Order: sequence, then C-alpha cells, then structure tokens
Amino acid sequence: MNPQGIKDGNDDGKIVNPGIDEGRDTSVGDEGDEANELRFDEEERLIKEQSLRPETD
Repeated sequence: MNPQGIKDGNDDGKIVNPGIDEGRDTSVGDEGDEANELRFDEEERLIKEQSLRPETD
C-alpha cells in the first residue's frame, strides 16, 4: 500500500466480469429448474387437496 495515497496506476484488485456484454441469461431452464417446478406444482396440488378435505379429529 502506498503510504502517501498516490495512485500508481496498478489494476490489482480490479474486478473483471468477462461476460458483462452478453446480457442476462434468458435461455430455457435446465433439468434442475424443471424438476423444481414439478415439485412445486405437486406440493401446491397437495396443499389445495388438503385444504378441501374435511377436518377429522
């Protein structure tokens, strides 16, 4: 570190993002995304089914 606070022009510590110009990933989801969606749909269906079932104690 420079004790006098003078900038030396060194780019050490600079964050570089090589894919910044590619934009947001808008591709179709992968298999993991599809599996999560299936699980969520099944869970939602079960919750609806249970909410319609009469309560028995």
